[in-house]
Amino acid sequence: MRGKKKNKRKNFKEDTTRLFDQDENFYFIAGYTDGGFPYGITWGEYEAEQSREAMMKEKAGGGHVRELKCTRQQFQESVNAYHKFVDGIDVFLNIETGDVVKLRTLDRDEEDEALSEIIEEGLNEVYFQIPHRWPGERYSDMMDFSATLEDKKLQSTLMHIMTRGGKKMARRFKHALSSDNQLLERYHDFIEERDRMRVMDWLESIGVKATME
Repeated sequence: MRGKKKNKRKNFKEDTTRLFDQDENFYFIAGYTDGGFPYGITWGEYEAEQSREAMMKEKAGGGHVRELKCTRQQFQESVNAYHKFVDGIDVFLNIETGDVVKLRTLDRDEEDEALSEIIEEGLNEVYFQIPHRWPGERYSDMMDFSATLEDKKLQSTLMHIMTRGGKKMARRFKHALSSDNQLLERYHDFIEERDRMRVMDWLESIGVKATME
C-alpha cells in the first residue's frame, strides 16, 4: 500500500511540477521560512480533502438533486465565506433557506452553544459547512490571470513574485498590479468569478442546485 501511494505522489508531481513546488512531504509548497524550511499543504492534508470530496460526490450521486432558491446576496455571502477563512469561525449554509450562519469554535457563549446544537441536528442534511479556498487554488488563479496579460514585462514581474513565494506573495502580486486600477479591478473580478464557480461546484457535489431570485 505504501508503494502505491509513493507512485501516486510521484506521478502527480510529474503532472503538476510546472504549476507549483512540491516534494515527498508537501503536495503544495506555498513558500519557505527564513531557515529554508517549506510550508504549505502536506500530502496527508491533500489526500484527506480528496477523500472528503469523493465521499460528498458519492453521497450526492446516490440521491436526488435538491433545489436551493436564494437571493444574489445570500449566494454572495457563500462566496465570501469560501474566499476568506477566519480562524476560530466555521461557516455553514442552510440549503433550505439559503442563509449563511457563522459559528464560533472558541470562547462560545450561550447563543453559540444553541446554534451549535441546531447545526448538529441538521448537519449534512440542512446545514453544510462551506469549505474555504486553499493556497493551491490561489496560486493557480494568479498563474492563470498572469497568462491573460499582454504586458510581457508585467507578466515576468508577476511570475517572479510567484516563484519567490512566501507568506506575502498574494499581497506583493496585487501591489504589482496596483499602478493600474482597471487592471487590479480586472484581477479582483477574475478571482471573484473563479470562486463563484467553485461554490457552484461544491453545491453540486452535495447534491444541490442553486437558483438565484
